[in-house]
Amino acid sequence: MYLSEGEEVSTEFNLPGSSFEEIQKILKGYSHAPEQATLDQLSKLTGLHSTVISRNNKFLTDIGLVTGGMKKSATDLGKKLGRALDHKQIADAQGYWKEAVQTNEKVAGLITTVRIKGGMTESEFTAHVLYVSGQKNNSGNKTGARCVVDVLLAANLLQEENGKLVVSSAPAMETLEDLKPTAPAAAQPTTTENGNGNGGGTRTPLTLPPVPVIPQTGTLVPQIAINIQLHLPETENAEVYEKLFKALRDHLLSPKE
Repeated sequence: MYLSEGEEVSTEFNLPGSSFEEIQKILKGYSHAPEQATLDQLSKLTGLHSTVISRNNKFLTDIGLVTGGMKKSATDLGKKLGRALDHKQIADAQGYWKEAVQTNEKVAGLITTVRIKGGMTESEFTAHVLYVSGQKNNSGNKTGARCVVDVLLAANLLQEENGKLVVSSAPAMETLEDLKPTAPAAAQPTTTENGNGNGGGTRTPLTLPPVPVIPQTGTLVPQIAINIQLHLPETENAEVYEKLFKALRDHLLSPKE
């Protein structure tokens, strides 16, 4: 690679300087810290040494969670993520991690490699993260590369499947049919032959005429709908059925004044 005069090799992106667990502690600390907090203030809030916090600030700034110069503050997204982590709101934290990753094109672009390869082992992908970051191959940066992998997993952009890291598939969207309420079984007409376990016979649903529509203006009158299910005895005597239906018609459907 040839450089023009005055040109320098640039770092592709900054790696965290700690494990994923420490990154989460730092974000929780930022969510409780005042604006433009010093490293000493953050150290007291998190219980971590100021140098540990300092070596993670560049990465957290790169993905839009922290902002500032010598004194730093959490961004709105950083505060939301820190609070979600503090209250163990896993679903919310997942969404905020995803939003943070997608603010940085180079970090988000790591997912493309996994998609193209159809999956990578954890060690392969960690090595790839370290390589494309442009950082030195040392133990501290290896820890940082592993932390980036954990961030992508926490954001549900990657998932583990059959011993490999693969791109997470989007959850299936609910259709309008799925959202329609299901009518209670008792209100749906059914006919059961050869008995229903309650003494035998045939169950024949009887539905009364539809309920009149309640007027939108004027006095509201309560309306009542009645569903009746008959358990008819097993018999070949047609007269039994005739008498039964006549009684229903006379007393329920068309009662005499």
